[in-house]
Amino acid sequence: GTGDDRRFRDLQAVDDVPWVGPAALRQLVAAAGSQCRGAQRFEVVLTAPYCDVCDADDKAVLVARSPMTRRVVELIDGARESVDVAQFTFSVKAIEEALQRAHARGVKVRVAIDAGQDRDGSVARRLRDAGLAVRFVSGKHNGSYAGLQHAKFLLVDDTTLLTGSNNWSSTGTSINEESAVVVHADKADPLRAGFACHFEAMWADRPDDAAACSVDGLVGFTPGGGAIDLIEDALAEATTRVDVLMHHLVFDTLQKRLAQAAERGVRVRIVVNAEDRDELRGRYVDRIVAAGGQIRYKQTNAEAYQLMHHKLVIVDDRVLVNGSGNWSGSAFFNNYENYVRYDDAAAVEPFVDLYARLWQWSLTANSLDAGLTAAQQDAARTNTYFGNLHAHIHAGGGALDDGHPEVLDDHGNAEHVEVGETPAKAARFAFGVAQASGMDFMALSPHVTGADDPNAEANMTPDAYAEIVGAAEAATLAANGTFVALPAMEWSTNSAGNHVNVMGTRTLAKVETGAFDRLYDEFVKDRRAEGERPVVMFNHPRTFRHNEEYLNGSWDQIFGVRLSELPKASEAKKKFNDYGLDDYAPLRDVLEGWIAGTAMPDEALVSATLRNVAAATSDTARLMEVTVARGTELGGHTPLIPSLSVDPETGEVSRFVKTHSDWDHYLLHGFRLAPAANHDNHRANWGYGHTTRTAVQAEALTEEALLGAVREARAYATEDPNLEIAFYAGDRVPMGGRLGVRGARATGVFRLVDPDEPGDWSVTVWRGEVG
Repeated sequence: GTGDDRRFRDLQAVDDVPWVGPAALRQLVAAAGSQCRGAQRFEVVLTAPYCDVCDADDKAVLVARSPMTRRVVELIDGARESVDVAQFTFSVKAIEEALQRAHARGVKVRVAIDAGQDRDGSVARRLRDAGLAVRFVSGKHNGSYAGLQHAKFLLVDDTTLLTGSNNWSSTGTSINEESAVVVHADKADPLRAGFACHFEAMWADRPDDAAACSVDGLVGFTPGGGAIDLIEDALAEATTRVDVLMHHLVFDTLQKRLAQAAERGVRVRIVVNAEDRDELRGRYVDRIVAAGGQIRYKQTNAEAYQLMHHKLVIVDDRVLVNGSGNWSGSAFFNNYENYVRYDDAAAVEPFVDLYARLWQWSLTANSLDAGLTAAQQDAARTNTYFGNLHAHIHAGGGALDDGHPEVLDDHGNAEHVEVGETPAKAARFAFGVAQASGMDFMALSPHVTGADDPNAEANMTPDAYAEIVGAAEAATLAANGTFVALPAMEWSTNSAGNHVNVMGTRTLAKVETGAFDRLYDEFVKDRRAEGERPVVMFNHPRTFRHNEEYLNGSWDQIFGVRLSELPKASEAKKKFNDYGLDDYAPLRDVLEGWIAGTAMPDEALVSATLRNVAAATSDTARLMEVTVARGTELGGHTPLIPSLSVDPETGEVSRFVKTHSDWDHYLLHGFRLAPAANHDNHRANWGYGHTTRTAVQAEALTEEALLGAVREARAYATEDPNLEIAFYAGDRVPMGGRLGVRGARATGVFRLVDPDEPGDWSVTVWRGEVG
């Protein structure tokens, strides 16, 4: 038998297991269900133009590098038997040529396109004239109005579906904000089967049959009202947030459902095009705003026909409804459209990140009227909060964590502190001290390793961690918006790949010590599947030697020396493993030879592996500590700068940080990591013994807002406890973000405020080439 710590990679692995724990059973049921449905793998493709308001030169660049065009062409070129295309408009030459190639090699190609494309010079006419099967389709007639064939999807063989918002036009594949989801699924998969059914309905000009292709809880097809039910059901599930990106949001029923969600305390946010500002009005919109809902407007270049063209809603960051149709009466009752529900994190999370970017770039009505930039708007709405994301407590006699119930006096003598006899009491005490110190937030991060590791080591248990979670929630509630207590954990050991902090989950990571691939690829993904979004911080890095004269030490990487030459043979097995470096190819396949001394460490191979680790952690790793903490040594109440040391004999002051030795190294290999300056407290002086702070820029002092900002890398390290720094690029992208430009230059704006140190400032900007 097995408990929850066992994970199964396939169904065969459980054949001989008589019983399983609840979490493992859920995994088994999901695997079996996937096998019965036809296994799905989701791949999200976004246009994501680098420009906000794009011009003709931007369009030329984006057309040439379009990920949408490239992926569509790849899918068509890979077709062996059939290609079915549904499109509203179509002008991209590369896709036209790919369809012609498929036809020429004997693939059955069918194109169902809106009747409006039956005109001279259209791609659809050219394809028809070249011998491809093309039908010009109208939707359902309603008096003098004929509905549209407005669906946009692609079916390739019996294996692949691509569906989303974008037309295959020059703007739809370049300067527009558009999306598509590639679903790899077999013929029996209900989602793919539904789209095949929908295509046959339009191919046969039977709009009244379209809605019957819908699959309850999965996909709604129109014309017909079932799609409305799908969206309403998703909105009814919302408990925390609803985020809408919509070209046209004019359907009263769904506006009403959004108002009702806002009125029951759900955070409702809406982004529409600035050109459509006057369209989003009425009593239900007024109710949304009155209940605290927020509306922003995405600016575009109307002269270039640029649009924010998404048609989607995200519910609680875990459910996505996306497709071809706007929320309008004509879309639901006249047009051929599709609305797909996704619950898989692989499909949902890219859209959560997309929404964060477009929300940041879009403006409120007041900002539009005042002529503000997105940067100016953001600067007025965000605050800088100062705290510590790495601290320990004394709990269970040290077996659960390794903090000391004491502080140091001015002479370095230890004084006992009564912190409480349970993890819950110790945590509440620590959070209280941190709040009294003036910090805005603190994370308690007790040590945790694998379930089979000895309890004599500091190794938090799930029950004790639940106490800390409860203490954090109670401390935050009692602070009433003035302090946030965060439950976290410090996983693994120094020798088995160093430590990482994990935040943003209520589940303890009882993962095999040093198995970083299991932490990233299993634990984190499991938590995402449950609706959480864990954040990982790389703690106290030690990448390279700081004294070239010696080979001993706890550093991680060395080149030009065989590991067998190290003074201590045991040290060889502890190299090249920080943060899971030894768990990923290509290093894991050759490391044994390096340890044995039969091969020399290869810097290029390590770089390639680091890029693979960066890819594995791209959605979760967001912080790296860049200052030393000296959390046991600085155990008093006098705030000191831990990076400074004084030679006792000469009085010479030296400074040691890990900015350029470690942080830069990881940035240049593709990691998106904000710098952190934490305390790693091991004494009962939380917030008092250090001047350093990790600063986070967020709109509110809440756990959700703080961790949301950290996920966007909106954090920095400071040795001054109240130094405020803000940086924006391109008038809209804040620190931690990504900015694309057409040329080689970008504008940046710095804002620095230190209330107790007025005077001149010197700013140094460092830059490097990633990869």
